[in-house]
Amino acid sequence: MSDDVEEHVDTSLQRDLLEAWNAIKPLLRRLPTAKKAIDKLTGGLGSAGAEALKSRLHRYRTDNLVKEAQQVADTTGLPVPVVFDTLSRQRRVDELTMDALRRVGDTVGVDDDSTANAGGSDKKNTTDRWFHTFSDEAGKVDEGDVREAFVRILAGEIQKPGSFSVRTLRVVGDVSRSTANQFRRAASISIRLTLNGKHIMDARIPAIGGELGQNCLQSEGLSYDVLTNLTENGLVHTDYGSRHPYGPLGLPTDARQPLLQIPFAHQGTMWMLIPKAGPEKANSVQVTGAKLTSCGVELLKIVDLEPLPDFTAKLAQHFSQSGFQMVQSP
Repeated sequence: MSDDVEEHVDTSLQRDLLEAWNAIKPLLRRLPTAKKAIDKLTGGLGSAGAEALKSRLHRYRTDNLVKEAQQVADTTGLPVPVVFDTLSRQRRVDELTMDALRRVGDTVGVDDDSTANAGGSDKKNTTDRWFHTFSDEAGKVDEGDVREAFVRILAGEIQKPGSFSVRTLRVVGDVSRSTANQFRRAASISIRLTLNGKHIMDARIPAIGGELGQNCLQSEGLSYDVLTNLTENGLVHTDYGSRHPYGPLGLPTDARQPLLQIPFAHQGTMWMLIPKAGPEKANSVQVTGAKLTSCGVELLKIVDLEPLPDFTAKLAQHFSQSGFQMVQSP
């Protein structure tokens, strides 16, 4: 490789490392658990780890994996294909780690102290087992959609440890692109019983106009076959006719009677169900459908929802028939 090419590679690597460091600096000050996450996946960016990461990136950018694998194989006696596979997996993890650090750096402002003690207040810590599983599962991924999911999971875990379970990592590692697209549609149709959009008491695919087992949502892209595939992949529970009560919440008003509403989330927006018969007639409404698993609920945090205004209109009509007006929260 010529001196000009070497210089270009080194300059590009320095730019990448500087970009990563600029993303990391505010995290180390505001998120105490971020350093642990970074160290686990990069070997430590504080000192020798930076040189190790630079060496790895240099190897990848010069497309020298075959040569590197041969050198390691000669030293260790391991088969070249085994070594090459290991290096390829590490490359995938390194690249998505860099992407995740950039993503977190974009969401945490240098002067934003809102998350200053977020890591210290979390009851759940990200364990060594989590990072081992992450590296193992993410290292197998080639498909862009699934790789993006791992980037978002890592970024979310750095900012709030305990957001994603080991089981969810394994589920994401096993899903195909078609299953990922099916779950995106399911998430876009789903509704969530929640007061603030964060703590989710129930999340399910509502059965509108019939039963899910009888293909009532086939026109929405969620046929019975699709639902069974999501179930087999650990994203939806098996009982497609389960129910959960969505109950009213009394909100104080100037009137003598409180304003009774049922808050829930749909399409990334908070909505309210207001009883049409008046607050004194308010009862909970039973929502029937397929409940999302704990893994499915965790993945709701990172999925890109599809705009489905026609289905939202059907949902409003469905609740209207149950005696509730569905209105968007201000």
